[in-house]
Amino acid sequence: MIRRYRVGWLFTMCGAPIQDATVMVEDDRIVGIEETGIWHDAVDLSQWAVMPALVNAHTHLEFSNLKHPLGTQGMTFPQWITEVIRYRQGFGEDLAVEKAQAIRHGLKQCAEHGVGVVGEIATLPLMEVAYDRPDVQVVSMLEILGLDPERKEERFGQAREHAVYLWSHENVTAGLSPHAPYSAGMGIVDECVKLSRQYQLPLAMHLAESLEELELLEKGTGPFRMMLEHMGLFREEDFPGGKKPAEYIEHLAPAYRAMVVHGNYLSEPEIALLKKYQETMSVCYCPRTHAYFHHDRHPMEALLADGIRVVLGTDSRASSPDLDLWAELQHVAQTFPNIPAEQLLPMVTRDAAFALGLEGSFGTIDAGQKAMATAFHVGSDCPDVLSAMLAERPRLWNLGVGLTQLDLATA
Repeated sequence: MIRRYRVGWLFTMCGAPIQDATVMVEDDRIVGIEETGIWHDAVDLSQWAVMPALVNAHTHLEFSNLKHPLGTQGMTFPQWITEVIRYRQGFGEDLAVEKAQAIRHGLKQCAEHGVGVVGEIATLPLMEVAYDRPDVQVVSMLEILGLDPERKEERFGQAREHAVYLWSHENVTAGLSPHAPYSAGMGIVDECVKLSRQYQLPLAMHLAESLEELELLEKGTGPFRMMLEHMGLFREEDFPGGKKPAEYIEHLAPAYRAMVVHGNYLSEPEIALLKKYQETMSVCYCPRTHAYFHHDRHPMEALLADGIRVVLGTDSRASSPDLDLWAELQHVAQTFPNIPAEQLLPMVTRDAAFALGLEGSFGTIDAGQKAMATAFHVGSDCPDVLSAMLAERPRLWNLGVGLTQLDLATA
């Protein structure tokens, strides 16, 4: 059965927006787009702007039950990490169940905010049932930690197992996340890159996230050293000083796809490297988490000027007020008013899907793509559709199963 939808404004992410377009869907896939044409059985969406389902490139859903971010605004990043560890330890033996409930709640929140794809940083223990949400595609990127040399092979085993795991839910694919320079040695990074190439998996690594991280790499000193010493994990040979994020970018570059998460303090040499490897690498900016920690201005303008793919993520509710990806985009529009609105949309659709290795199914509205869309009610004869969309709230539509009156309700 072919379903037809006549859309007021269609943002395909493959070219300029199309006014008065008909989208044709069969089963769960788009089969065609007509720029004109009247079909008697087409659903009238003439007052709507439709774009690909939003893609949240980076989040940690296990914190989705939090009402407020952990700690206080402007606290140092290592202090916040301590709060995260304390929060996780508070669940004791109930950790797996509590995490599963939080993940399910988080996926629900994402869908309510128009998101159809999430790049989820997963931690063990992991209950697969938590991902049972067919309308949201999940890229489960297992967080791999590893500074303790005695546990290196155990960590490698966890990465390999996750890379080849056969998920029972069709909406889940795998990825890996060698966590960060202060928590994962270069051996962990290289093993994840090898698995990424072997199985075509996306990688994500927190990098150039804080000034404290840079101090640990460059000097081997500072709050992160004190934290690691307190945990019995600091070794001089791991952090001898003289290191830069650029070294990690070089090691990540051979991966099938690699995403630098945050990148708040990327310098010119690192940006030059990312430009060199832009075919497979991306930078994920989490705007409201960035603001929570009072970081310096994000270098996204310099990244975009060099043609580097910048995508957006909500991060988690441990550092952000909610999982509203569109609010992140609105924050960017306010913080960087010189970036055209049309340049922002790929950050939460086409480019984000590419960063997660899902460009064959998500990120654009085109023949063969999944029939998941995000919609905005903009009314008829709207003089500035993009501005109207930025002021609206998105909703997630599954065009493959049809739309209900609730989907189309505007009140």
